[in-house]
Amino acid sequence: MKFTSSITMLILSFAFCSAQELTDKFKHKATYEMTWQIDSTDTESVQSETMIFFSGAGYSRFSSQGQHIGDSIQRVYKERERTPQSFSEMRSKIPETKFKYYINKKLADREINFQEEIVKDYYEYSEDLSSIKWNILPETKDISGFAVQKAKTSYAGRNYTAWFTSEIPIPDGPYKFNGLPGLIIKIADEKEYYVFKLTGFKSLKDPIFDTESGEDYLEVDKNKFREIKEEYNADPIAALGRSGITIGFKPGLGQKEKMMKEHRKELKKQNNPIELK
Repeated sequence: MKFTSSITMLILSFAFCSAQELTDKFKHKATYEMTWQIDSTDTESVQSETMIFFSGAGYSRFSSQGQHIGDSIQRVYKERERTPQSFSEMRSKIPETKFKYYINKKLADREINFQEEIVKDYYEYSEDLSSIKWNILPETKDISGFAVQKAKTSYAGRNYTAWFTSEIPIPDGPYKFNGLPGLIIKIADEKEYYVFKLTGFKSLKDPIFDTESGEDYLEVDKNKFREIKEEYNADPIAALGRSGITIGFKPGLGQKEKMMKEHRKELKKQNNPIELK
């Protein structure tokens, strides 16, 4: 059994997703295809995943489609009796995702809010929306059926080129990017290690309610969050233990050592995060 799958299964077995509250309505949904190169030294390590962006009432939420669907499924099963059968059924329906975070943007408050669950704890940190500065250029072209205009920015150690459209007057886009006079249709760093491209956009006929987590998130600064995440990545078994989750390794078989060896091998390949600083 692969290490990542083992850890994910263990974490799922200890918690269902939090209760949700209805707040704002989302009026628009955009779908992006994200491609990224996990290992900066290996061009064969490129992967892709579908990401989704909801927007409405000066507020937006960005996440992987898998995370959004998975949380929706867990909310349904949370209302049911918790049995080994129901848990197994729920787990079989949850799609895989490499990205467990939510990025919320509050335009009125000029705030980006990043939320992620690590093991059984919920963390969040905030950034100023205005931290992303744009240089809008005169170049235009068509992408995905939209007339788009070029813009450049630098964020977290990478230089990006974006293409936005005034045909969709939403000053927002994928990941943390925002602040252009129109929705971002495509954005990529200069080496194209990370690329987000719009694959679908629609105004929702029946606007959906946003779902805010009922969990109490521990607010930390960005550097502290990185410390916590790096500590978990370096030794997930120890992090699980600190949260009261123990793994029953059979003595004498070297299961823990084999699992950690595989994990360290995979971790070395994950050397190309989207944020470098």
